[in-house]
Amino acid sequence: MAELPNNTGRNVVDKAQVKEIISDVIHKLGDKYADPKALELVYNTGLVESKYVYLKQIKGPAVGFYQIEPWVAVDICDNYLKYRESLMKKVAEVCMLDWKYFLNPNEDIWRYVLTTNIAAQIIFCRLHYRRVPKPLPRTLEDQAFYWKKFYNSAKGKGTPEHFAEIVSKYG
Repeated sequence: MAELPNNTGRNVVDKAQVKEIISDVIHKLGDKYADPKALELVYNTGLVESKYVYLKQIKGPAVGFYQIEPWVAVDICDNYLKYRESLMKKVAEVCMLDWKYFLNPNEDIWRYVLTTNIAAQIIFCRLHYRRVPKPLPRTLEDQAFYWKKFYNSAKGKGTPEHFAEIVSKYG
């Protein structure tokens, strides 16, 4: 895990607890979402995006440990969950949110939710990857390229090399 900025050498968030929370949250959606490769990819994404330290992007709109931009959450609600009502209700239940936030999504509300609700952060990271019409990656190298192409995107500053480096160092 990441060291505190003042170099005290202490971990900010316990790695085992983060992995346990990711597993618990995603399993509540259903076993088909909780493939071990998906759990690992979600964990590694948070590690690369924030090292489980930052909840707000330093210079940008992304929030939460997974650095999700609010428009992405709105898009997932409007163009994915809207057509999967039972999944939408399950996501709302697991996030402990009223499902009105999913029916009429608003970027300002989702900015707050994704900053403060760890279950929502985990689920929206997982759903972001769930929408990708490709199999989950099996190796760290494959994860790095998958993350770059489908999560960080060509517009993002991250690189597959950076992903692999961070996961190898802190994972």
